[in-house]
Amino acid sequence: MQLQEIGRAVVLRRAELDLTQAQLAKLVGAELSRFTVNQLETGNVVDLAINKLIPLLSVLGLDLNATRYRPEQRGLHKATISANVSYKGHLTEQLLADALTSGHIPEGYESQMSVILDEVPVPVVIKAAEEASSRSGTPLRQI
Repeated sequence: MQLQEIGRAVVLRRAELDLTQAQLAKLVGAELSRFTVNQLETGNVVDLAINKLIPLLSVLGLDLNATRYRPEQRGLHKATISANVSYKGHLTEQLLADALTSGHIPEGYESQMSVILDEVPVPVVIKAAEEASSRSGTPLRQI
């Protein structure tokens, strides 16, 4: 697959997630700048290191072919499993979905939410947000 094809897939997926180029670059991390995202999407990048490309595709939920999404990942499930490892309270998928759509953390679950935001991989958090959006009808951008 050529970088121009990957760039087209990236711009489409970024739009689906309602992310700006700067937001996407920030989610990917220090390996990638907004300028590089822009150059990839506009077809002006001639070379992109694999250590930049793979994290970018991972955040977007694309594989290296950039033509289809990874198999269903169950982001809410994975996030709650990770969050509940060290705590007595049991954060459920529904509680997490409600917290994501409302912006309000249920009392007693502050620690689990902190784990999700600080330790769960960004692609899992994005998938959880997509699932919460789909369940509730809340626009992903609002979440």
